[in-house]
Amino acid sequence: MAAKPAKPGKPEKAGKPEKAGKPKVAFPKKNHPPTEAEFLARLPLPVGKKFEGVRTFLKKQGGVVEDLYFYGPKTGWAFRYRRGAHSLATVTLHGDRLVGIVALDAAAQGEVDFTALSEVGEQARRFASGSPALVWLDLPLDGHGAADFRVLLKAKLKTLPPAAAGAPPPPPPPKKKTASVN
Repeated sequence: MAAKPAKPGKPEKAGKPEKAGKPKVAFPKKNHPPTEAEFLARLPLPVGKKFEGVRTFLKKQGGVVEDLYFYGPKTGWAFRYRRGAHSLATVTLHGDRLVGIVALDAAAQGEVDFTALSEVGEQARRFASGSPALVWLDLPLDGHGAADFRVLLKAKLKTLPPAAAGAPPPPPPPKKKTASVN
């Protein structure tokens, strides 16, 4: 029996290009966190250098900690930066692009000279989500976006309370189980 010929107007599966829809999530599985090397291996060299510059800047700030955090299957794993109990920023892979996400409250927005940002920063402000009280800006960290991201981080750091000295308090002790009376 001969194989059926392909229907006219439909390409065959072997030569089928990938869908141009949503970008593929880099690390979608919660049980498989990426190593730092795996995360960096997905970045082109120039973007990797800009990412290392942003990481170095953040690590030099007092009380800023970095951790890998799972944001869900649609976003995957990302680097989360915090100062004490306050969220500072997130750096994630969106498709093949490295994106920095920062939320600015009204006080932090007042610290930013948005006219001094590059076209990338201005575009991020135009497409920002949230409300006037809390604006979420997503900046691609390739090109001028890394410098704009650093400007926004400096503004946010000015408005956050200083880092508490010492380690955070230990968690409360577990509750004792009481025997039930029958």
